[in-house]
Amino acid sequence: MSIRKKLVVSIAVVVSVSAFAAASFAAAPAATTAPKEAPVVIVGEATLAPNEVIAVLQNTAGGNPMLVGMMLQQSTLKERAEMAAQMADAMLFAEGAKLSGLAEREDLKFKLKWQHTQSLVEAYLQEISKKWDMGEKAMKKYYETHKTEFVQAAGTHVRHILTSTEKDAKDVLLDIAKNNDFEKTAEKYSRDTNTAARGGDLGWVEKGVLPAPLDKEIDAAKKNEIVGPVKTELGWHVLQVLDRRPSKQLTFEEAKDEIVQRLQMSYVAKELEALKKKIKVEIKEEGLSNLGGIPAATPEADKKFEKGTIN
Repeated sequence: MSIRKKLVVSIAVVVSVSAFAAASFAAAPAATTAPKEAPVVIVGEATLAPNEVIAVLQNTAGGNPMLVGMMLQQSTLKERAEMAAQMADAMLFAEGAKLSGLAEREDLKFKLKWQHTQSLVEAYLQEISKKWDMGEKAMKKYYETHKTEFVQAAGTHVRHILTSTEKDAKDVLLDIAKNNDFEKTAEKYSRDTNTAARGGDLGWVEKGVLPAPLDKEIDAAKKNEIVGPVKTELGWHVLQVLDRRPSKQLTFEEAKDEIVQRLQMSYVAKELEALKKKIKVEIKEEGLSNLGGIPAATPEADKKFEKGTIN
């Protein structure tokens, strides 16, 4: 199938499977600084100019302008009209939604409101990021002045098997003793679906991440020792410590990816502070105290959760 045919099919699928998403995108202004052009697709009061048609095609192509350029070079006028007709179908659904009053439905009004907010945030961050210094010199300076932030904490490589009852945990211990295969036992018994498929492997865990009873047993365990059953609010655990590592200072090269993220976030934080000086922000806690009919947890509950002792 040619590139242009794939894009025609893609647009058709978007219309048939997710008309609302396609219509929302089609109704949005194209991200371009090109002069305003006469519309080429008109559906009721909604329109698409040529540059907006290209923006829809680019969105369909996963944001790849080169792919869109190749498709346009290959497409005949008839094929372009077919693609525009698919866009018109999406716009028809959107116009139909307006006629039926759906545009005034509160959940959709909120969805459009939040999509509008997210689009503006993305555009604003893209614009201000052009002024950020992300060069090697700036990154090294940030690393040197924030060196204590780039320390790999001491950790323990742990795997575990989670069961519902103490009896099940004891059966797990018997199975490991019999077959000497922690991974297969984890696949067979563990209720932790996130780790069971990889033999119960939790990866490298820092102190304070897991519930307090597990932290305590991990601290006391010898390398390769099977520990358990250990009870937490999640159930009953059987553990094995595979390895330990000490804390260490990361070099600039080792920390480079994190430096990029932290430096970017430092610029974002500065921009937020500057905006707060210009624009009033209010958080009304009384309106949050019973959010959705659910009372806020007490500070004591927060402390218990942090310690891993909450029931």
